Amino acid sequence: MVRIGGIRQAISIRGDDKTNPVLVYLHGGPGYPLFPFEPRQGSMLRLERQFTMVYWEQRGTGKSFSWRIPRKSMSIEQFVEDTRQVIEYVRQVTGADKVFLWGHSWGSNIGALFAARYPELLYAYISTGQSVSPFENEQLAYEFVLEQAQNENNRKALRQLAKIDTLEANYSLNHALTVRRWVYRYGGILKEGSDRPYVDISEIGQILSAPEYSISDRINLILFPYFSAEELWEDLKAFDLREAAPGIEVPVYFLVGKYDKIVSAQLALVYFNMLEAPAGKHLILFEQSAHRPFDEEREKFLKVLKERIFPEVFGEVPHIPE
Repeated sequence: MVRIGGIRQAISIRGDDKTNPVLVYLHGGPGYPLFPFEPRQGSMLRLERQFTMVYWEQRGTGKSFSWRIPRKSMSIEQFVEDTRQVIEYVRQVTGADKVFLWGHSWGSNIGALFAARYPELLYAYISTGQSVSPFENEQLAYEFVLEQAQNENNRKALRQLAKIDTLEANYSLNHALTVRRWVYRYGGILKEGSDRPYVDISEIGQILSAPEYSISDRINLILFPYFSAEELWEDLKAFDLREAAPGIEVPVYFLVGKYDKIVSAQLALVYFNMLEAPAGKHLILFEQSAHRPFDEEREKFLKVLKERIFPEVFGEVPHIPE
């Protein structure tokens, strides 16, 4: 645990070779850390051969959850400042001059904003599930699931969607969670879709078995998964990267799942096209993915980092033991 932004926050640094470049991962949600899940899967384990991976559980999330967190500190601005302090800590510990920054979903909001403000600390900014305007994402997701439900005459979905007020002032987190469950069902989070619950029982099992988590950590993550989202909700509805970060001075890589509907792939493309990026901007489309290309097209994702991004930044393809 490290003191970041006035509170104790959890940071885990993992990798096979301490001389590898550092990749700081900004998880989604807000409030959904991947560290309890992903290091046990292929993508992160294999990234740890190429990079020194930094998994930070953001304030209010998992091991960084506490009821003592000042509510006024739950703001996008504070998360950007936390990111700066995390990176400064990582630079001090690893001796790295710069780092790669990877933002996923909600993490891409603070990631892009950070990259726009602190380019001197980064080699490049990488995003998956690039969010631009969270509320506009919600509107587009609602339209998507409504159309899908109408096409198959899904009465349960239509009843639930009819109760949602899509006006910004009235749109609540509970509305968003209802929409999200149907986006999951209709293949906008994972391309294949699923009739299983959005929070799968296997994920709860992974939390319960995570060796890094104490009993209280596990309880907090299971019982209070929406603490961060609730506290950030009004901030999120007003946020738009097109205004907050119209330009980024480091190389930018958008890794976009073609079927992403929870964070609109189309809106990410709009932002990409307008983004001023003098060091270069690159959009890589994942044709068989929705919101999680690093899971759905794992081999392509790893290949892009190894054979595209790494050489363009450092001028060579890294040798990574299989």
